[in-house]
Amino acid sequence: MKLSHITLQNFRRYEAARFHFHERFTVLIGNNGKGKTTVLDAVAMMLNTYFQGSRMPTGGGNIGKADARLLYTEKEGQVFREQKTDVSLLATALLDGNELSWQRDIGDRGGKAKNLVRLGTQARERIQQGESPDLPLLLYYGAGRLWNIHVDIETEKPSSQLDAYRYCLDPKSDQKAFEKWFKKLAYTELQKRTRIPATDVVRQAVMTCIPGAMDFYHDTDYDELTIKLEKEGLVPFNSLSDGYRNMVGMVADIAHRAARLNPHHGADAAIKTTGIVLIDEIDLHLHPKWQRRVVMDLKKAFPNLQFIASTHSPFILQSLEPGEVIDLDQTWSLVDMAALPAGIAAPGPGTTFSNRSIEDIAEGVMGVPLPQRGQRYQDMYDAAQAYYQVLQQAAGADDATRQELKARLDELSAPFSDNVAYHAFLEMERLAGGLGKSQPSKEA
Repeated sequence: MKLSHITLQNFRRYEAARFHFHERFTVLIGNNGKGKTTVLDAVAMMLNTYFQGSRMPTGGGNIGKADARLLYTEKEGQVFREQKTDVSLLATALLDGNELSWQRDIGDRGGKAKNLVRLGTQARERIQQGESPDLPLLLYYGAGRLWNIHVDIETEKPSSQLDAYRYCLDPKSDQKAFEKWFKKLAYTELQKRTRIPATDVVRQAVMTCIPGAMDFYHDTDYDELTIKLEKEGLVPFNSLSDGYRNMVGMVADIAHRAARLNPHHGADAAIKTTGIVLIDEIDLHLHPKWQRRVVMDLKKAFPNLQFIASTHSPFILQSLEPGEVIDLDQTWSLVDMAALPAGIAAPGPGTTFSNRSIEDIAEGVMGVPLPQRGQRYQDMYDAAQAYYQVLQQAAGADDATRQELKARLDELSAPFSDNVAYHAFLEMERLAGGLGKSQPSKEA
């Protein structure tokens, strides 16, 4: 399954918006509050349609009243809040080589999505009849995935192949289910003295995506997940840094679900499985060195999955190919994009970032002014400019105005009184301008 585009109408902050997705990797960027998580939630709701009619606890939701856009109006001094009722999502995707579109409305039960519901039902029935259809992998990792973990996962014995979908669209982590499954396979391999391809699927994915990883397994002596790193040696999973645990846990979870959904692909399950993976804040807890390669590593480990992620990192952007960015700060043409070629993310710049500096990306794409300087340095520069302007205004001013200007100079210089050289220079300029010494700050 590959998602082509989605249209939002009166969904949360969006009155009307349409987003196109790259067939391999799409990264959402934009200021806080621009709607990155909203877009990911909308996609997750549409993917949840695939499970409509089943009893599988996917953790995915449907459109509810809380998702309706709010309209505020002021009349005769009173503020009114109206909730829109015509809330809908419309998506188009490719599944098994066929294009299909489906719609979800607030409070509906899949009545306008029967085509996708039917395909999901047919796939589950084929599994229950012992067949081996290719099942799409559908996953959502939220920004709180490292800490919001399901702890009450109960895995049936023996588990169903379809259990790989349990909580797949819940932004919370389902790490415990993976640990139980991986542990079970480790003991099965010992008992039967044979190698199970599914463990190789996970191991290979982890070694592909984790820098310096040489092995990944369940240590039966200590009953814990263990990773072997090139420099650090053997490290228990729970002893890893947040960045490592985040990535190892996510990559292993993707791989293990692929292996469970499509066991007929054997050791190639991660490579051959198709589907859609949503990741909020893909750069979460990652060092900039790792941010520069995480997209490339995920593409390599899971070449047939479509990833839709969000980020605030210019290092992530620098690693992307042309047409893989949706810029939510580009509020123009959110709806009129019919002429765009298929498989390209939009609205977005559509250009390459690999040959641009981090400063250029931060300033030109992400709107950070003068990224070469720290914010405090910039504040000091701005304060000095304002200081000189006040000094110029003092020439020929009356006494009352001069008192006001003195107070303004105190206000401008006070935040930087800890910088002795900077503060002394401003004092010299102030004395030269005839406005006397500054008043000691109250904090001093």
